Amino acid sequence: MNAAELQQAIAQFESAGGQVQVVADAVRANPEHLLSVVPPVDAELVEAIRGYTEAGVCAAAKALGKSTRTINYIASLYGIKFATTTDATLEARRKEEAKLVPRIRQMAKAGMTQVAIADQLGIGRIVLRRIARFHGITLNSRGS
Repeated sequence: MNAAELQQAIAQFESAGGQVQVVADAVRANPEHLLSVVPPVDAELVEAIRGYTEAGVCAAAKALGKSTRTINYIASLYGIKFATTTDATLEARRKEEAKLVPRIRQMAKAGMTQVAIADQLGIGRIVLRRIARFHGITLNSRGS
């Protein structure tokens, strides 16, 4: 709907006895509408969600027949934190990558290119750059 059509619709609405209110003015006049009411959550559901903190939000949603959005919402209301496999995977990956740091520093100081270092370590250049950035290692550019 364009502006002209909107104006025409408003004129028809008002001619039929309707009254147009600007939402911002309505909210200022009735600030109690700003207060959101949290619907009650079944205590059993909250406890069931707590049982899935190690398995993750997706496992909880699937097992409890709720959406991940609902599970995350309830978890945030009750301070429930999920230890997801992503967290565990990220930590394990960082530990493995940390083992490469001394070799990366040595090769970077020797003036090797990113491609050469990545090839020698059997990792991708993007992974190499991420490790270097995380550990404060300065790498040569691709071309040099």
